[in-house]
Amino acid sequence: MRKKFFNVAGPCKKDWHYFVERPIDSKELMDLIEDGKYFIHHAPRQTGKSSLLIDLCREINKKKQYTCLYINVEAAQVSRNNVLTCNEAVVLEILNNQLNFLSSNELFGQDVDVKQNIYSFQKFLSDWSRNNKKPIVLIIDEIDSLIGDGLLSILRQLRAGYDNRPNAFPHSVLLNGVRDLRDYRIYSKSEDRWLTGGSCFNIKAKSVRLDNFNIGHVKDLFEQHSKEHNQSFKDGVVDEIFRLTDGQPWLCNALGDMLCFELFKQKPSISLDDLKVAKEKLILRRDTHIDQLYHKLETEERLRNIIMPMLLGDQIFNAKEEDLQYCKDLGILKNSKQIEIANPLYKEILPRELSNPVQQGMAITESDYYKDGNLDLKLMMKDYVDFYREHVTGQLDFFYKEITPHIMIMAYLQRVVNGGGEIHREYALGRKRLDVAVLYKRQKFAIEIKVKKNERSREESLQQTADYMELLGITEGGWLIIFEQDLSKPWKQRYNEYTDITTGKEIIVIEM
Repeated sequence: MRKKFFNVAGPCKKDWHYFVERPIDSKELMDLIEDGKYFIHHAPRQTGKSSLLIDLCREINKKKQYTCLYINVEAAQVSRNNVLTCNEAVVLEILNNQLNFLSSNELFGQDVDVKQNIYSFQKFLSDWSRNNKKPIVLIIDEIDSLIGDGLLSILRQLRAGYDNRPNAFPHSVLLNGVRDLRDYRIYSKSEDRWLTGGSCFNIKAKSVRLDNFNIGHVKDLFEQHSKEHNQSFKDGVVDEIFRLTDGQPWLCNALGDMLCFELFKQKPSISLDDLKVAKEKLILRRDTHIDQLYHKLETEERLRNIIMPMLLGDQIFNAKEEDLQYCKDLGILKNSKQIEIANPLYKEILPRELSNPVQQGMAITESDYYKDGNLDLKLMMKDYVDFYREHVTGQLDFFYKEITPHIMIMAYLQRVVNGGGEIHREYALGRKRLDVAVLYKRQKFAIEIKVKKNERSREESLQQTADYMELLGITEGGWLIIFEQDLSKPWKQRYNEYTDITTGKEIIVIEM
């Protein structure tokens, strides 16, 4: 019998992967199915949606009350606005997956040549339902991968056949995707207008969101590994994995895979220090899951309109509710009333991904800043000031102007501290600042990053820096970096550096 492993790509296979049962979610879905509802199931990518639904489909068929079929319509995406091609691809997927999920006496239409017989999606479902002995439950995965008129066609055909259920149309239909259907904006080429998903599919009974793992799920996941591979986790490791990921399933599995199968396969016990190494390796590897975050920040304005102010510490007053919901559906923000990055790993990943292009282009030698086993932050800051003065105007076109100074200093810090330290960032939403803690061995540095507003702002900033130092438990090693918004001013007018002790703590202030 093969030993299992952490799954980081595609749906889980129970005989291959560690699999976490989430019965509460399955029960809610079954209640809707038994009531004959057409409904939406959604969650961010790589949270276990498909794995859950494939497992649910097999469990339903075992009970023999319904004929349940799971299909994935992603292959129909290429049809875009070609309705006939889209229908053909979806019907072919039904025919193919009947062979994977149904018994031989439940198969229907296997002798149909879809290319010769223009078999609409609605007509196929009607004929199948009339000829099937049991009510049909249809689970359609990746529904939001469809585009334009192709998507409109599928939604409208489901709506058209809805009244004929269960004898002449599926008893229940579950549409699965990243977003709630109400948030879809679909462009119809044939009608030359934008439509909302809700207007095209007004038979939706409910929208169910799949939540992240809870702490029990995460413990279950890693206990499965311990039992199979006789590798334990020291106290606090699994709890820290849950804290870092907030239970995001892909992140949990990716950290497990990095810890147990790539870096420390031979170790009998995994420690918190091992987890720190694995976390850094995972971020630097930039897997598709992580790379997609940066791609969306780079290409989607409504996402940038939310994330950029958070990095600056600004209030978000004018954000559209649909944009906030979109960020939550993508899994970048927590699914709560408070505007907050989804988990500590994403809090670290987002600014690092933004600063990565700058970081890669820096011609610096990290080892220059390490002397006698310590990080010389004063020397690093001195060189950073020269770097900023020389390069800031060249970076303005790459980023939003307001975020450029923050990105540049984070890139410089990250490049240097990669030599063995850690950087912790705090998103001080509404407080006009970014808090950064630099940790290297037993050294701690508190850095406040702000954009210059007025003299009062400077006094407040000094106190905020002192408060942050108090939080970190340090009396020196505080830095307040204040960036001038008006870069047209001569450098001599912008630049000033001094040490302030008015708060009772030693704070080095750099204005530039």
